[in-house]
Amino acid sequence: MYHPIKQLSQESREKLEQQINSYAIAMGGKNAFLKLLEAIRNASPHPLVSKKTALEFSGGLMKWNKQIHRNNLSMLSIQMNARTEDNANLMPSRDNKSYKNISNMLRTLSPLSVSVALNSDKTTAIFETKAFKIIDTDTTVMEPLFELLFFAPISVAKKLINN
Repeated sequence: MYHPIKQLSQESREKLEQQINSYAIAMGGKNAFLKLLEAIRNASPHPLVSKKTALEFSGGLMKWNKQIHRNNLSMLSIQMNARTEDNANLMPSRDNKSYKNISNMLRTLSPLSVSVALNSDKTTAIFETKAFKIIDTDTTVMEPLFELLFFAPISVAKKLINN
């Protein structure tokens, strides 16, 4: 399966590695960051579709600003799987039958942002990320950190965090 995180340019990959490592240090180490990822993967249903817009994990609290409906998450997952090495764009071409539905889903989810705070101070976020980077009306890509947190295999995060 194609994972855009693996296909990042060397510069973008190094930047993501630095981000992850600085967040891991702020959380108390690499294992604390990996525990967050495991808590997200083990949550049922997917944390983004839960009624609470928060997920408590052993080291703190993750919050997001928007509740997501299951059908939007399913549509997002389908679009993520449709990406290729040549095209990481989540927005389909205008002649695609589901263009309007996908466009509406991306517009609905575009303000989504996630923040993580520690147990010691749940009011101060140690990091935040948006879900998408909207480049223009026809190009929307997922932020690498958001994808790493919610969708990428933990093995990808381990490789990034250990470099």
